[in-house]
Amino acid sequence: MTLSISGTLSAQPADTPAPPSAVTQQAPQTQPSDTVALSQSAQVSQLHQQGQNPSEIAENLGIPVSTVDSDLGIVAATVASKPAAAPTATAPGNS
Repeated sequence: MTLSISGTLSAQPADTPAPPSAVTQQAPQTQPSDTVALSQSAQVSQLHQQGQNPSEIAENLGIPVSTVDSDLGIVAATVASKPAAAPTATAPGNS
């Protein structure tokens, strides 16, 4: 058995543009981020360096002022209670 094909066969007319090749859609590649999440202590330090006082920092971050003080190494002054000195009596005319 012999098969013979004669003539020219065109798969696509010349005036029709070729369809775009099948392109597989890839998920967009995310670039690594250059940002870093700062710890609460680092945020406190950064805000303090920017000139905020501890009460402003505490309000901005929603944390107690004592936590801000601790993160900044601020030690609250302790008031030592001394017993009051007993009044001394002076004899009249000895001043």
